[in-house]
Amino acid sequence: MSKMRFYKRYFLTLILCLAAVMPVSAAAATIDDADKPREVISEAPQIAIILPLSGPFAEYGRDLKKGYELGFSRAQAAVAAAAAKYKVEYLDSESDPETARTLINLIASEGDAVIASGTPLNATAWTASRACEENGLPYLIIGADQDNLINNESFFTFRLTQNDSSLKRMLKTYIAAQKPEIKTMGVIFGNSPCALSRARQLRQLSIAKGIDLAIWERWKELSRNRDNFYDLLNIIKERRPQILFLVTGQDIANRFWVQGRRLEIIPAATISLPVNCVTDLPEADDHNPKPTDKLPCAAPWSTPGLILAEDGNDSPQLNLRLAQGEAAAEVIINCLKKSPSLSAGEIIKSLESTTISTFYGPVKFTQGPSGHQNQLPWYLVSNEAANGTKIIFPVSK
Repeated sequence: MSKMRFYKRYFLTLILCLAAVMPVSAAAATIDDADKPREVISEAPQIAIILPLSGPFAEYGRDLKKGYELGFSRAQAAVAAAAAKYKVEYLDSESDPETARTLINLIASEGDAVIASGTPLNATAWTASRACEENGLPYLIIGADQDNLINNESFFTFRLTQNDSSLKRMLKTYIAAQKPEIKTMGVIFGNSPCALSRARQLRQLSIAKGIDLAIWERWKELSRNRDNFYDLLNIIKERRPQILFLVTGQDIANRFWVQGRRLEIIPAATISLPVNCVTDLPEADDHNPKPTDKLPCAAPWSTPGLILAEDGNDSPQLNLRLAQGEAAAEVIINCLKKSPSLSAGEIIKSLESTTISTFYGPVKFTQGPSGHQNQLPWYLVSNEAANGTKIIFPVSK
């Protein structure tokens, strides 16, 4: 037998042997697979929380982690026996989608994890969701707002926080509710990708509603560009839009609001939109710890002025993150507590029947073309100085 034939035969034999011992896990998990009990290796089944604890979004991840920790500690106090059965492990996605995918594949192969949660960045959440679907691992998204992250074929994935469409729906409803009818609008936007994306959505909204886009101007990001600022104020004065959207950093929005009101040229219907691609409250500037008095801001949480941390020193932005993490922890413990077994199918049924109130808001997952979504609305809120934060839309009855 020649050497070449010998090596070829050896190689084919090796391939066949490997095929016989490798687990068949490359294909996506099916609904039938979800009903099979998960093999849990450790005595304490694992809750895997995957967050960006390093990299460019590390601060966001650390804040969310505080919220999870607070939620799990409260759950342990309320239902000690149920919560103590589970081991919570925090894993660092390094703000990278492929790292998140690797972590999910790893914990799924180890067999300890019964549910995963976290990954607030859109790209990471999309990748993590696909990995969980392939591995048959229940997964709870928080923070990420991209509309098409999940759909009705995302059997194992649930989204706790609002998607981008809920902001668009709120703005459409707000515009339709204005009297007299809105016929002109303006948009001033920053240079970040998210600011540009939101500005384009507003332009599409103006076209769909037949509203004249009187102002479509970009803020020049040369720090506090004085000429650019007053040029834009003059444009506002000249064109007088009925509604003005400020899709900029909060410090710039504050300046337009303060100066525009002083000069009596800015419309009462001026709205500051967040420019962070992870759902968040507008950031306050360094000289003004809260959004400027009575400037309407779009917010995904109806009570951003509440203090969730024990020391009472956290900003509204940090409170929002804490509330998201705390709510996710509460949903997970509630789900596992009432689930009759640790099979993925039973955990999914438990999540689908969730109806609880959390610090972040009510949680009830709907099913439809967009998948398992918790249909929370966005709000317009304003800082009323001594009276705290006030919801100005939708108006409570």
